[in-house]
Amino acid sequence: MTDRSPWLVALSTANLLFLVAAAFLVRGRLESVDARLESLEHRAATTPKPKPERPDAGASGDLATRLQKLSDDAYTYYSELASDLHETKRTVKTIHATTKRIQQQLAAPGSPVGSWSLLPVGTPTAEGLAAYQRDAANAGVKVLPGRVEVRGFLNMSPWTTMPIEYFVTRFPVSGHETLLHVVGPATLDHLEESDLKGLVTAIYKGFVAAGFQQGSPSRLDPPAPGDKEQRPRWVAPTGDVVYVGVRYMLGGKLHVARATDWVIDPSTRSVLPQDAFRFVGSQRDDDFETGDEMLTAEAGGLVVSVYGNPNALVEITLESNLQNRYQYHHARIPKPAVLVLADGRGHLEGTRDRARNALVLQALEKGGERRPIEKAPVLLGRGTDGAPVEVPFTKVASGWEVVHAALAKGEWKVRVETPDGPTESTGFEPLYVDLLFSKTPIEPEGDGAAPMAPIVLPEDLPAGTGTR
Repeated sequence: MTDRSPWLVALSTANLLFLVAAAFLVRGRLESVDARLESLEHRAATTPKPKPERPDAGASGDLATRLQKLSDDAYTYYSELASDLHETKRTVKTIHATTKRIQQQLAAPGSPVGSWSLLPVGTPTAEGLAAYQRDAANAGVKVLPGRVEVRGFLNMSPWTTMPIEYFVTRFPVSGHETLLHVVGPATLDHLEESDLKGLVTAIYKGFVAAGFQQGSPSRLDPPAPGDKEQRPRWVAPTGDVVYVGVRYMLGGKLHVARATDWVIDPSTRSVLPQDAFRFVGSQRDDDFETGDEMLTAEAGGLVVSVYGNPNALVEITLESNLQNRYQYHHARIPKPAVLVLADGRGHLEGTRDRARNALVLQALEKGGERRPIEKAPVLLGRGTDGAPVEVPFTKVASGWEVVHAALAKGEWKVRVETPDGPTESTGFEPLYVDLLFSKTPIEPEGDGAAPMAPIVLPEDLPAGTGTR
């Protein structure tokens, strides 16, 4: 085993010398502040008090002048003291950040450093990989050889009239243009973004521990010699191929889909190829709070990007992303409607087609048990005139269906008969999924293995930004 004593001696000596110098620097700043305070106290004690004068016009004017001068002097002294205090705080912060850097430089090679415990990019040690695996597991990230799994949920509210830029982000980052949010073991009940701090870093550590080799993010190089249009050259990202999958339960069945089947490239009028993603591992920068090295993917909450972004963990390698016209493949993406029933009576499971203002309910679920809906549910909403309406569902092959304009708005609910009596829905529950990141191709199951229908693009497809 390697003797680390020289490293410890060097680290201790460097820290001692640096902290001694820092102490003298801070002491000098504090002595400056003390000296100014003593000067103020001395002036206040030695300045003779003005004798009372008769309240004639001249005395009043002289008194006002002296009061104004005292006010101006006090403001000047206060400004100087505030400036010194600010400078002292900045010096202490600089000392803290510099100390962190020295610790990182003197740490034993291959050892995690800083509050984020990141290893140097390259070939990690066995101890470093074990630490990465522990950190990932503690954050709810499952690590297997060549595979990483983490929990998330389907975002049902991305804008469908604009191109997409992300496939997976940390909740609630870019909710208008991402399809899946990653949350780990957390649920959406009273969830704040700060509760998920460190999750993206844990996913990164999971990638490294699972054996993925980190590459380099995409970039724009100077124009090629002789290019008359002087167009920057896009350089594709490098790194191990990442096959991205989504696993979920819907309709009482297990489904596994390829993420690339959920994104359409209008330039080819097809879905993305399976091997479209690369593990670039994001960039690194200083954490403004601690001065430690951190991932920019952690700061931005970016996991999988379908638009060139060097701050994501996983980036797309197709040059067509520069046109910024990728669309979600809504024909393949599930459309769940999981309605929460009042009084703890379980859930209603179904699907919702927003384009048709249609809702199909398939089963009642409570405590893991699914049962068919025996009687027709009733949609409770409002008509076009704002008046309350009650619309009964119609029996169809897959369950019970209703089609009504009231579903276009959020002010609706469902009344249904349960074994415990009639009740109403009180809200929605998201479709929780498992995000799969694999070094080998994803094997589709259920709806994910269904034959691919011809791609149909909307007539009002956004024009995009054009090639950068």
